[in-house]
Amino acid sequence: MVFKLVLLVLFAACAHGRLFTYYRPADLHPEPALVHEEPQLVFDHHHISEDEHVDYYAYPKYEFKYGVNDFHTGDIKTHHESRDGDVVKGQYTVVEPDGSIRTVDYTADKHNGFNAVVHRTAPITPHEAAHYKFAEH
Repeated sequence: MVFKLVLLVLFAACAHGRLFTYYRPADLHPEPALVHEEPQLVFDHHHISEDEHVDYYAYPKYEFKYGVNDFHTGDIKTHHESRDGDVVKGQYTVVEPDGSIRTVDYTADKHNGFNAVVHRTAPITPHEAAHYKFAEH
């Protein structure tokens, strides 16, 4: 009999607790969120007109330099270049098979396009090379 009384009290307590949640004021019981609703993404950007051009890439600025001196194969060359925005400047030299040196100075920009000036030095003859070796002493 005591067992039945305990069950009755527990049942009444559960029912009372459930009724209490149904009769709470609306401000203490928030509305359940809809699960199927997609989250809204908000981006804080200013309005860009159609006439305004926006470049999303980083500002191009670099500089490099390298050289090769392989006397065994005869591959002798240098190259250096710099860029600042749309302006590129550089120079490269190549030792030709006949011993002459080709030097190319180049620039490129938005206004003038690509321009190269090629210089070529005459090859040094073995007689001139011997003369320079003796002149150094």
